[in-house]
Amino acid sequence: MTQPQTPSPTNGLDLDLSDTHEPYAPSLLGAQDTHMTLDPAMPGKQHGHLILPYTNHAGAAQLRVPVCSIRGQQPGPTVVLIAGIHGDEYEGPLTLHRMAQELTAEMVHGCLLIVPAANGPGLKTGRRCLPDGTQDLDQCFPGSATGSLGDRLAYELFERLIRAADLVLDLRSGGQKLQFSPLAAVRFMGVSLHRSQERQQASEAAMIAFGAPNSVRFQASRAGSCLQAAVEAAGKAYVQSELGGGAGCSVGTLQVAEIGCLNVLSSMGVLKREVELRATRMLEVPDSSFYVYADRHGMLEPQARLGQEVWQGDVLLRLVELENSGSQAHEVAVPRNSILLALHHGGMVRPGDLLAILADEVQR
Repeated sequence: MTQPQTPSPTNGLDLDLSDTHEPYAPSLLGAQDTHMTLDPAMPGKQHGHLILPYTNHAGAAQLRVPVCSIRGQQPGPTVVLIAGIHGDEYEGPLTLHRMAQELTAEMVHGCLLIVPAANGPGLKTGRRCLPDGTQDLDQCFPGSATGSLGDRLAYELFERLIRAADLVLDLRSGGQKLQFSPLAAVRFMGVSLHRSQERQQASEAAMIAFGAPNSVRFQASRAGSCLQAAVEAAGKAYVQSELGGGAGCSVGTLQVAEIGCLNVLSSMGVLKREVELRATRMLEVPDSSFYVYADRHGMLEPQARLGQEVWQGDVLLRLVELENSGSQAHEVAVPRNSILLALHHGGMVRPGDLLAILADEVQR
């Protein structure tokens, strides 16, 4: 792995290297090294790319991941804002693109690294996975320098940007098949020796500062299973949002995302502004029993609204068999008193599809 290319000094000016192109290198002459067209160690604001050479069906190509680095003159923490891990989630990329335009080095204490579109090819096609159609980028972390395209991309993002962070804020939404009541989330500590109580407290403090309508603790992740697990194994604080879904976005979810990002940066001391206080409900999803799955085909007819309280035994949703007008709809009952946190988006479901996520309301 080569060292990042170092641009000429900027004296704190806004430097845009996003149109920097390297000479074309056919595989016959050897692949180019992965590199960045900006240097996060430099003061000021820079726009550039993480460049990852690969080969597609047409031949040699580059995967170009946009990155904005903002390093202020005053000391402070390093925070990574990342979005677009999945190509069918849009609130995060739109929010971070705007922030990359509007924030300046004069506003920032410490270093802010913004990655609006980690999976750019997926976002352009509206597909969840990477260009080969088989790899979920989230499941590739912490990655490998010599593995598949997803493994290499995860490795370079992690080693070049994420490892230096004090906190990572990962903006997600429900994608094509799930709709969330907007939330910010952390994971239970689990049994990881890498995860300290101090880091857990930092993550939860950032989650509360985000100020989504719901603040949720999810069950602990398996080691090496996703970005969140890799970040926490490295001893870093991590917060993830889930904002709407259905492969679209709304004014409301975009507002939650923008205010949430600014609040987290303010609470960390990266921005010198007041946190915009918003009411949030504390929830927990402690184990797999809070996930409801389909056991048959049918068209989903919801019987409850996102975010509402639901009671054990009540009808959560109905699955309608359209092939037979005389068939009775199959009713799916609420398995426990809870809050409806997420619901399947789209009409038809198949056996094994996730139908709903429930949560317990708890005291902070």
